[in-house]
Formats: sequence, structure tokens, C-alpha cells
Amino acid sequence: MILGAIFTIHGFDKFKEGIQETIGRFEDYGIPYAEYVAFGVAGVELIGGFFLIIGFSTRFIAALLAIIMIGAIVKVRFELGFINGYEFNLALLAMSLYLLFGGSKMMALDNFLGQSKKKKKYS
Repeated sequence: MILGAIFTIHGFDKFKEGIQETIGRFEDYGIPYAEYVAFGVAGVELIGGFFLIIGFSTRFIAALLAIIMIGAIVKVRFELGFINGYEFNLALLAMSLYLLFGGSKMMALDNFLGQSKKKKKYS
């Protein structure tokens, strides 16, 4: 839920400050197709973060967020070094990878949606 809240707030902030500002930053970083990537990243962070909070499509969203964090580290933060550079992105990447491989366990919408399939399978 914390990871979802962090990404939701970051995604919301990208739209709130003006998506054109985000596009401009992405262009400065040398990211190809900056306009599409900015909308994609902001949308995945906003909607995907919310999905993580409610536990919906956790593994899929975690994979997308891991890709975003790898891109952020490689294209933006790596040259700044570890301290005050990519350490926060690395922590978010680790959390995303944990959810990708471990899934969500408690209070996840995925668990409630999947129970009806499990009951039918064993009855």
C-alpha cells in the first residue's frame, strides 16, 4: 500500500505540475518519444499506484513500475551517484520486484477475485 501511495502521488504530481513540464524534462533527459513516454509514465504511476493500494493486478503493475524505475535509474539518476542520486529509485525498484515475484498476500482485491476460481477448482 505504501508503494502504491508513493507512485500515485508521483503520478498525480506529474499531471498537476502540467504534463508539458514533465514532457520537457523527459526531452532534456534525451528520452525518445518524450510526449508518449511522459503520459505513459504518469498514467502508470497514477493508476498503477492506485491499483497497488487496492491490490488489483499487482504483479502486472509491479512489472510496469519496475521498468519505469530501471529507466529512471539508467537515464536520469545513475550519473548522480548513489547518495542523493538513485538510492530512492533503487528502493522502489526492489519493492516493485518483491511484489512482482511474491505477489500481494493480505487484503488484496486480487485475492478476493481469485477465491471463486479456487473454490470451483477444488469442489
